[in-house]
Amino acid sequence: MAAIEQTTRIPAPARPSRWARVRATFGILARSRTAMVGLALVSFWVIVALFADTCLFTPACWVGGDDYQATPLLARYSPLQQFSGASLQGPSAEHWLGTDRLGRDLWARLAHGARIILLLAPISVGMALLIGGTLGLLAGYYGGLIDESVMRVLDALMAFPQILLYLVIIAALGPSALNVVLAITIAGAPGIARLVRSLTLDIKTRDYVAAAQTRGESPWYIMFVEILPNARGPILIDAMLRVGYAVFAIGTLGFLGLGLPPPSPDWGSIVNAGRKFIQAGHPWDALWASAATAMLVVGLNLLADGLQEELGRYR
Repeated sequence: MAAIEQTTRIPAPARPSRWARVRATFGILARSRTAMVGLALVSFWVIVALFADTCLFTPACWVGGDDYQATPLLARYSPLQQFSGASLQGPSAEHWLGTDRLGRDLWARLAHGARIILLLAPISVGMALLIGGTLGLLAGYYGGLIDESVMRVLDALMAFPQILLYLVIIAALGPSALNVVLAITIAGAPGIARLVRSLTLDIKTRDYVAAAQTRGESPWYIMFVEILPNARGPILIDAMLRVGYAVFAIGTLGFLGLGLPPPSPDWGSIVNAGRKFIQAGHPWDALWASAATAMLVVGLNLLADGLQEELGRYR
């Protein structure tokens, strides 16, 4: 009889489930008071944006039509509803934060404006991450002529002040939500590309990248499977900070009249319209919209700082 050799196989360690990884991430956040304060500030506006009305549960809100009626949850009125004889009122039980010059409820406009801000800012940063991250990976991995060509073009874009670049793009294309996203994407992609390039230059010298090259893996596999996941920490923290910058940029463009066209409840346009009435004894428009912008930007910055501090403990 032939001898049968028995080998003992050591089972591979089980990978943690997705829920376990999510709990581990929130556990890191919970250990930082700075991150928790920032998370609370950001979560407040996320909840307000989601539940300012019942559009989250009512498909008719997204379809629109003549029979559409707002059914608010957190904001009792439509942001476009005008109350006769209620122009420029201060905070009251009827209008929690007061009304603007057209008699529109300021809290309703802030609540629905948060939906615009929290939609456009992450989309802008996400597109900048996609473009800048890809260019940074290519430049850092291949080097040589590709690196020089890509980075010199991006350096030329970075030579312009960002606000000037916003103004040029919006003035050329016109104010709209799409053009605001495009302007922030173009202005933010070079900085992301430089960050990803520097991380790629460091990571591509590691042993596991050399092992992947020895196995004959393609450059795209090495860049997006071996290099990019190991650079995600600094990239995510930078992206979180850039969302705060994008919120501020959207408000700045709205204040300059280059953001979303009226009667959109853009926070920047609310400040611009309300600043004319500050000396008349009605500071509420500018005050509340400025405070909302500051609260959201500070919350994002605190969240990024706290996350960076905690992740640094594991290096």
